[in-house]
Amino acid sequence: MNTVIEKKLFGVIADDFTGASDAASFLVKSGNRVVMATSSHISNIKDCDCIVVALKIRSVKPEIAIEQVKEVLRLFNEHNVDKIYYKFCSTFDSTPQGNIGIVMDYLLETFNEKYTILVPSLPINGRTVKDGFLYVNGILLSESSMKNHPLNPMWDSYIPNLMKPQSKYNCYLIDENNSDIINQIKDDKFYLVPNYENEDDGIKIANKFRNLKVFGGGSGILEYFCFNQIKECQYTDIQTKNEKAIIVCGSCSKNTALQITKYKENNKTIKINSLELLENKISANSLINIVEKNLPDVTLIYSDGIEKDMSDFSKHKKFSKISNLVEQLNADICALAIKRGFNKIVVAGGETSGAVILKMGYSSFVIGKSIAPGVPILIPIENSEVKLVLKSGNFGDEDFFEKAIRG
Repeated sequence: MNTVIEKKLFGVIADDFTGASDAASFLVKSGNRVVMATSSHISNIKDCDCIVVALKIRSVKPEIAIEQVKEVLRLFNEHNVDKIYYKFCSTFDSTPQGNIGIVMDYLLETFNEKYTILVPSLPINGRTVKDGFLYVNGILLSESSMKNHPLNPMWDSYIPNLMKPQSKYNCYLIDENNSDIINQIKDDKFYLVPNYENEDDGIKIANKFRNLKVFGGGSGILEYFCFNQIKECQYTDIQTKNEKAIIVCGSCSKNTALQITKYKENNKTIKINSLELLENKISANSLINIVEKNLPDVTLIYSDGIEKDMSDFSKHKKFSKISNLVEQLNADICALAIKRGFNKIVVAGGETSGAVILKMGYSSFVIGKSIAPGVPILIPIENSEVKLVLKSGNFGDEDFFEKAIRG
């Protein structure tokens, strides 16, 4: 009697929605068929090599993060996933009370792994690690423009320091000069932080640690960890007629600010006034009406938070409420846009992207071509006429929004 060997799949748990699409794009680039899901409660996963699940757990309480991870692991078990990658931000944006170490500890313990690697690098987007320090375009993370992130300030650049308040286990540095350190460490469990500054480093790391069951880091290494021998990009391509598009921005990053300024040169934009939003003077319905009147021009909607000093604005007594209202407004705008026949939605900002996708209710996506490294087009399996683009605030060139509309 012939024995049927069930195919082993590669699973990615992402701590936010832009991180999930980022990871999916690199897996597709390396020749894999990828399904991206927004929850563990889906049943239409088939004909794929990798499953990427987008969670919204970067800024939640640890017990909530772990419970959601447990649900994803149940899904992975049902689909014969034998390797797990925890995708966190390539700039490790987490407070001392963050969830990166907590989730990684849980995965190590669940799969009874003695150690694993932490590789937040993404060299193609300027994120590199050298001697345990994380750099952004050659500048230490804690000295970069991202140090004032309103939700997850980058307070240190040294990965062992970032992990220490979050994890029960130690971090050790590893490079070509001390590659035998693994056999010298007596800890029950531990993490290794390799140098990762370029593509060659990524290939070497993947080759050395490929047999581990659990990994953690940014998206860049995925291209080398999980590759198809054909090495042919497996993105899905759809053509839609009479595209109706809209852009919403929740990100307040320096990079997104530059992209908005560039877009405003030749295109229509709407700025959301934070105080008017607090006073319920702004509605999604009124804004989408303006966007429709502007057609065929594509309107970009953004918050006036982008123009404020985040180191001060984040201390505002109503900052949290304003942030939540901006997220909800953007989500409502996008949901209304879909109902009114818009078929391309571009979203900037990780938290905003999560709010938008959850509001829309789509549960799974196939992956289209990339607009920029780490920013692919997402096509809902439930509605193949729609194209979604989720951009991390710090990704993309200055003309990203123009490229996203053309793509």
